Amino acid sequence: MSQPSQQIAARYQLQLAEDWRLWFDETVGRFAARPAQQQAGSFHSPLSIEQLQATCPAEIWPGFMLPDTLPLVGNEYGDWICARVTADNRLGELIHWYHGGGDWIPVGARIGEVFVHDLVDQFRPISQQMLRGAVESIGPEQRSLALRGLTDEWQLDWLANSIASSSMSVAAVRDVIHGIFQLLQSDRYPCALAELNVQGWAVDAVACDELQLVLQAPVAGLLDPSIASKLEMNWTPDYVRWLFDVNTVPAEIRTRIEALIGCTPDDWPRQRWDRAGELAEQVVQRRHDLGWAINIAGWSRQRAGDLLAAAQGYFAGRSASAFSDQSVRLRTHWSDTRYGKFTLAQLDTLQEYLTPEQRSDPYLNAVWQAPEKLTMSAVRDFWYGEGQSLYSEGNFEQAYSCFYRAGWDIGLQRLSEYQSILERMIPCAQAAGWYARATVAQTHLDCLRKRFL
Repeated sequence: MSQPSQQIAARYQLQLAEDWRLWFDETVGRFAARPAQQQAGSFHSPLSIEQLQATCPAEIWPGFMLPDTLPLVGNEYGDWICARVTADNRLGELIHWYHGGGDWIPVGARIGEVFVHDLVDQFRPISQQMLRGAVESIGPEQRSLALRGLTDEWQLDWLANSIASSSMSVAAVRDVIHGIFQLLQSDRYPCALAELNVQGWAVDAVACDELQLVLQAPVAGLLDPSIASKLEMNWTPDYVRWLFDVNTVPAEIRTRIEALIGCTPDDWPRQRWDRAGELAEQVVQRRHDLGWAINIAGWSRQRAGDLLAAAQGYFAGRSASAFSDQSVRLRTHWSDTRYGKFTLAQLDTLQEYLTPEQRSDPYLNAVWQAPEKLTMSAVRDFWYGEGQSLYSEGNFEQAYSCFYRAGWDIGLQRLSEYQSILERMIPCAQAAGWYARATVAQTHLDCLRKRFL
């Protein structure tokens, strides 16, 4: 009988690297045989080989999950660590996919660093907007159990071996993990994040964690819906906009809030927008597909009065998916909902700072000219039409990207609409030689047809 990794490779037409062969052949079974209380972090339920081999894996949420991803490890709360399939038919970047809305965030390139970040994430300061590691999913003993799991020798060995590289020995990795363990024991969560960043582990997720610390932790004292009620205003979008940037609170309202919460002007929350801008810019320099980084970088420029730079930044990131915004967590969901994304809403207000060519961008005009409440349809039709044209020209790679955006730019109103998009993505991927992507998309389509159509 063939090895589990060979079965998975054949099922999805994958070329598996050695670390993934070990994962499927050895690690999955070891995790399954261990009690949850021995695991560090919340993600401790890997899919079995049988589950992944199914024609329609129950753990795939078609339309909600990205169509080039496979779920690999769950947290028993509905969220999944998923692997994105690359153009060369391999398992690539790992993302945390949230069941509550389909949002996603990159959490590393190697499964070991994902697990270490997940452990650190258990110690994030709890607030009312804790999207990842939601309060209701964290038991009273979660943190002590997480630390206890990290003292388990098998797990520590596995983490160290899965992260070690030609430039960092297994022993060195163990030392770093032990140092992180000590920081968390002494309640030094920000220092643990800093250490992850130094090591280059889960760098994008860590950047978002740091953004939450410098922007949201300072306003924790204002997280009370009764304040908005006493001010006779809506929590969303009006009060949430002030939580996003407390400097936008009018002076008169600020005085009233100070009286309500019993603070002096000197105690008024101070967000670190300078640091937030730096963090976001660092992410944008690496990649342009993460809406939350584009949003924060743009707003940081905007609030500093550099409207031209803000407009150019938003324009460059206009195609980043709304599902990458982390909008609830970073509180950008106050923007005009008719546009579907913070970037598009801000670009509408900053049109005069765009060049004539940028103002005539077909995608932006499809959004701006869409009838009220029909933006989703307008975006879908725009990208679908672009995909059809490119496919007929033989440009299969770009056609695949356009069909991808048709479904996962700002989403669709009905799950049934994803059928035609997936049906177009599959031949694009096949023609481009992206056989694993084609197979994964076909699996998502099979799941969609079986459950919802």
